[in-house]
Amino acid sequence: MISDQLYPLSALRAFEVVARLRSVSAAAEELLVTQPAVTQQLRKLENYLQYRLVERASGSSGIQLTAQGERLAAPLHSAFGMIRDVLREAKQGDHHVTLAVLGTFAQYWLIPRLADLQERYPAVDLRLLTSSRMADLDRGDVDLVIRPLSGDHKPDTAVLLMPDEARLVMSPALHQQKPVKQVNDLREHVLIRVASSPRDGDWPRWLEQAGASDFQPRGWLSFQTSSHALEAAMGGAGVAIGHRPMVLDALRSGRLISPLDFCIDETAGNYLIMTPGRAGDRQVQQLYEWLQAQAAVKTI
Repeated sequence: MISDQLYPLSALRAFEVVARLRSVSAAAEELLVTQPAVTQQLRKLENYLQYRLVERASGSSGIQLTAQGERLAAPLHSAFGMIRDVLREAKQGDHHVTLAVLGTFAQYWLIPRLADLQERYPAVDLRLLTSSRMADLDRGDVDLVIRPLSGDHKPDTAVLLMPDEARLVMSPALHQQKPVKQVNDLREHVLIRVASSPRDGDWPRWLEQAGASDFQPRGWLSFQTSSHALEAAMGGAGVAIGHRPMVLDALRSGRLISPLDFCIDETAGNYLIMTPGRAGDRQVQQLYEWLQAQAAVKTI
């Protein structure tokens, strides 16, 4: 029997994940091991090959691949992808399609629409992976990914699902009590902000583009997640900035209103990405087409 000592398969797997994510810590999270364990596997593979594969990136705490590492990474990624596909087909009775999205996107846009997916495509066995971290979406075991991307920094296979417009939102009751008809009216309100990246830049960008960079509101209310900020806005705690996928349904139902037409001029959008080699899978293709059809429905 060929042992793992002769062909370091575990070390090859660890390197493939590190090369794909460009991060030892992110690789450790995906592999469900510690960072030292990943580093040990990298050293094991380098000793086997007798040359360096990764090195510390100059001027940062990250890593970069050596020329030899770059040459090895591409075929390994393809090989492990083929293994995943073969195992998926061989595993009888458990064939599903895996979609990775940010948690807030899933909560406010995707999950409320899943009943329609089940009605139209009952054969689609959906496995939903959600996270609050961008890096968690780039796993090797997913079929489709929805994530915000800049138009200048996106893979060729990425398809724009919907623009990432960002607008003021507030409860109807709060607007009736203290109407917001122009930017200066916000001085009488508490502004709700998200303190974590990348949403911590929403209010500075909005105020700058509205020509009110030196603006001082009545107060601030800060949260770590967009979902908590939006729930606070629906409860009348203040005025928030809502991104299109997260506020579509709330605006349509009347739980939120958008008092001003002005939106942040975003360069990013929410893109749908299919993992290479998945186009021939019927479930993946059906989910891919359904997501695009749902995103095309105009509600605001």
